[in-house]
Amino acid sequence: MREIKTIYIINTIISGCIAALIAGFFAAGTIAENYTDETWIAPEFFVVIPIWAIGALIGLLTFTKFFFPKLFLFASIIVTWGAIPWGLEIGRSLAT
Repeated sequence: MREIKTIYIINTIISGCIAALIAGFFAAGTIAENYTDETWIAPEFFVVIPIWAIGALIGLLTFTKFFFPKLFLFASIIVTWGAIPWGLEIGRSLAT
């Protein structure tokens, strides 16, 4: 059980940092797109963060006394890493 919690914490930290960096990069746009003085020209791409948070909340169920902590860990890993491409697709559809 201890290794499941360790894997959850490491996964949450690494995937959260990467999701935040990618969401910020896409929300800020490129130099060619940002001809205004605004910092976030496409804030739709921050939809990655709530999707990632849902995965992190699912992973918190590994700390409770539920029956299948490995199942919740697996679901958390899928959703936290899947939040990046899913969020970018949703953000792209919202931007157009």
